[in-house]
Amino acid sequence: MGNDVASFLLDTPYQLGRDVNTYFPGLRAWEFFGFGGDRWQVSPKLTLDLGLRWEFYPPATPPFPGLFSNYDPRTNNLVIAGIGGNPSNLGMVTHYKYFAPRVGIAYRLNDKTVVRSGFGISYTPFPDNTYAYNYPERSNNFYTNVGDGFAVALLPNGSPATFQQGFPAPVPVSVPSNGILPATGALLSQSMFDINTNFKNPSVITWNIAVERALPKNFTLDLTYIGLHGVDTVSTYNLNAPTSTIGGGTASEPLNILFGKTAAATLYFAGYSSSYHALQVKFNRRAATFNLTTSFTYGKAMGYQDSDDGGLRWLINQRRNYARTDFDRAFNFTQSYVYSLPWGPGRSHLRGPADYVLGGWQISAVLSLLSGTPITVTASGSSLNTPGETQTANQVGPVQFPHGVSAGNPWFSTSSFTQPTGVAFGTSGRNIFSGPGLFSLNLSLFKNIRVRERYSIEIRGETFNFTNTPEFSNPNASLTSSTYGYVTGTVGSGTGVNGTGGGRAVQLGVKVVF
Repeated sequence: MGNDVASFLLDTPYQLGRDVNTYFPGLRAWEFFGFGGDRWQVSPKLTLDLGLRWEFYPPATPPFPGLFSNYDPRTNNLVIAGIGGNPSNLGMVTHYKYFAPRVGIAYRLNDKTVVRSGFGISYTPFPDNTYAYNYPERSNNFYTNVGDGFAVALLPNGSPATFQQGFPAPVPVSVPSNGILPATGALLSQSMFDINTNFKNPSVITWNIAVERALPKNFTLDLTYIGLHGVDTVSTYNLNAPTSTIGGGTASEPLNILFGKTAAATLYFAGYSSSYHALQVKFNRRAATFNLTTSFTYGKAMGYQDSDDGGLRWLINQRRNYARTDFDRAFNFTQSYVYSLPWGPGRSHLRGPADYVLGGWQISAVLSLLSGTPITVTASGSSLNTPGETQTANQVGPVQFPHGVSAGNPWFSTSSFTQPTGVAFGTSGRNIFSGPGLFSLNLSLFKNIRVRERYSIEIRGETFNFTNTPEFSNPNASLTSSTYGYVTGTVGSGTGVNGTGGGRAVQLGVKVVF
């Protein structure tokens, strides 16, 4: 068995490489937009807002010929943009019909009740910085051993690599005059990007209907249904992963079968769909001394991808990917308060020092309660033996939730899942239940001191996570892990107004206004 330090001391590196940028990456793209709209007062009670937006995204081009190199999985060739008659825009389809209408309706039932509804379509541009930057734009040189473990790396001339003789000169880059470069030899083991020449810009169709009612004591109640449908939401996936058969290992990779390609070829992007439906409730109060904002959302987001612009867990039976999104939280409750104490200038009958001490104070708070994010129970994929596929566990019984967060107390019943055997997928799906929720209470205390007519001082005291409540991360959901089923950490990502989780934080501040 090899040893890193021994390999270094004996001057026998088992691999070495150099990143070479033949050209500095560059991309030029234009975006054109046009919009027209009007508001129509149909009657004293009915108002219409109408609009139409047109968006145009011409395909990107390189600053000069030869900078884009797109992998073609049909021929195993690299197509060099702008060389030998190859189009500079990679031959991508140009779309001219991205029309995005907007409709808004407001109807006043009476002096205290209004009904509103809306519909709209929105588009987004190519959503990633990755583009057709393959060989020879990036002509990285990499050498490794011909065996396993720490066998010495071999150079192109067959001699062993050593630190003493240094790294070989960069391999010359040669682009054929026709701009078509076969991905053979060492290129078969290099990962490639394939920019989808039939790419369609993603769009989102949204609609809603809301009823707002004025209540006594300056309260208002707003009930809203929101719907969303994502069209051509983007996803990446490896074109060299099996899409029909399981259990074949690397020998079943389609590009390996056709051309002997052993590395990935990632498609940017394939289009899928997504959806979101939610009930939103708002209960607010606006007054001189006490303001209250309460919002509650009960919703469900569904999609194929693991994350934004992410990949799929399964290319075989892709419909299985459609499940709750990774960021879905079924319940979201937020309530904020701002209370101005009824003393101070214009609010009390206090005079002299008492007015300066007791007047001008404000208390505010923000309470957040969120349900947990989804969890997928995974298992070992060794028996599945299918590259690019995620193996999930077999569910053998109902899932119980003791909600444990300490050693020996699992979050969910671990015995409800078992390791699949043989060449078969597990019976459980993606994002089947949720992890710990989130509780957060932030409190603030302010005092405004007016020194003169044009000068004032604001003293602020703020606490974040006032109750010092830990925000637990999802439990480990891998059957192969020693901590399977247990919560082992928190989701703390800093403190302060932009933090999530973390311990209690207190900060003081003074602001001078003039």
